[in-house]
Parts: sequence; C-alpha cells; structure tokens
Amino acid sequence: MKFREIKTLVILSSIIFLNLAVFGQTPKMILVEGGTFTMGSNSGVPEEKPAHKVTISSFTICDHEVTVSEYKKFASATGKEMPPSPNKKWMDTHTPTKMLYASSGKSFWGWEPNFPIHHVNWFDAVEYCNWLSSKNGLNKCYKKNADGGWDLDRTKNGYRLPTEAEWEFAARGGNKSSNYKYSGSNDINAVCWYDETTKLAGPKAVKTKKANELGIFDMSGNVWEWCSDYYKSNFYSSSPAKDPFCNSVMPYRVLRGGSWHYRAELAKVTSRDGPKAAKTNYNYGFRVAKNK
Repeated sequence: MKFREIKTLVILSSIIFLNLAVFGQTPKMILVEGGTFTMGSNSGVPEEKPAHKVTISSFTICDHEVTVSEYKKFASATGKEMPPSPNKKWMDTHTPTKMLYASSGKSFWGWEPNFPIHHVNWFDAVEYCNWLSSKNGLNKCYKKNADGGWDLDRTKNGYRLPTEAEWEFAARGGNKSSNYKYSGSNDINAVCWYDETTKLAGPKAVKTKKANELGIFDMSGNVWEWCSDYYKSNFYSSSPAKDPFCNSVMPYRVLRGGSWHYRAELAKVTSRDGPKAAKTNYNYGFRVAKNK
C-alpha cells in the first residue's frame, strides 16, 4: 500500500472516530454476567409473589439513569420537545417542592444536566433507545407493529430497556449479590434518594449515592425506571424460568426502583409498579441495557 493511501485511511479513520465522539453518545455499560437468582419475595405485597428461581443470560446495563444532558441531545437531534415543567396545579399539590424552589431562585430542578431525565413515558424511553442505537451504528431493538404498538426484538444488538428480570438481577448485584434489601445496601440512606433523603424537593444528580455490588448507581430511588415488559400483577405465577419477559399485550408497562417522591418500601429491589405506558410523572425515568 502506498504512503498516500495509508495517509488517506488514517485521515478517514480519524474523521469516523471524531464523528462518533462528537455526534455519538456511548453510555458507560456494566457487564452483568449471566446467572440464576431468586426473583420476587414471599414476604412482600401480592405482586411480588411467589419468589421463584430465574436464570438470566449475560447482558450489559448502564451504570446510571439517562441524564437530562443525554436526553437533550436526543431531543435536539430528533426535534422532540423536552418534557414540560410542573404547572401551577402540580406545584400547588407538592408544597415542599414548591417552597424550596420558590425560595432558592433556581430554575426548574428537572433540567439540571446531571439529574436523571424524568417526566417521560414508556414510548419516550424506547424512542430514545432506538435513536441511541442508530447513533452508534447498531440495530434498533424496537419496531412499530401493525396495531400501532411497539415490539421488542431481543436478538438485535442495539440499546433497549432492560427486561424486568434483568433489572432485578442487576439491582441485586448479579452474581456478586449480598442479598441486600435495597440496591447496594440494607442502609437505604447510603444508596437511595427517596422521600426522606430528598425531603420531597425533587430528584438529585446521578451517581451521588453509593453504587451496588456491580458498580451500578441509583437502582433504588431517584426516579422510577421503565422496563421493556408489559405489566401483569400475577406474572410471577407463570413466569418462564429462563430469561422471562412478559409479552401479554396490555396498556401497562413495568416500572421499577422507587423514586425521590416515594417511601422507602417502594425502593426495595423486589418492588414493582405498572402504570399505563403513555402515563408519565415527575419521577418516571429510565436507563438503557444491551445484549452482551
């Protein structure tokens, strides 16, 4: 190969790398080695029962919840509007938050760059995943179906929301689990932003509490996190033992982890919720996952 051809290849490689660095957005992913664990709890509320053995294949998951800064790049690139700020009605019914920010002189807490994005619904989250996949030259995991819904293809190599079982396995610390009640500790104050530690004043910057056994932050608290699965309260009674995924079509999707506005009980690694996929709130967010 001639010197000029080598020089051209080097220049082209540099341009590609620069484009990925500037225009791409590659989150820090944590490898979760596959394994078997006990999912759910026999001492929890009915939807957490029964506790059952589940085997999970290896996958990766982001070490933090998607931030405002990251989501803004998606919104800017696609023309999507950022979630709206709380209106007067919301603030009037959330007095601690209203009082704090009225007296601080700060702009709305929701759009601090390192805060988790929130007030997003399930559809917003999967659109972000597909965009992030495209930006990194990967195959999209979500595709619209004939009924106007979204189907997940777990064979694709792109970014997606974790399945509910993947989420709980990662929150528990995977194969390094110490069987904590919360993600990373039995001391909730060490790992979680919830109503007692936030004083109901809003979410906090990601990665400011202790990480769990795998180095993953905020899986208990800060914002609720959307998962790929449809939500079925009694799914555990018939859950497959290998890589379970609830694909029973219904309006509801799984949320996990609790949030800054909720009590400690809902920040447990076993706690589940399942609002309508189109619903959102000022404590609904997400993090991305990906096949190994």
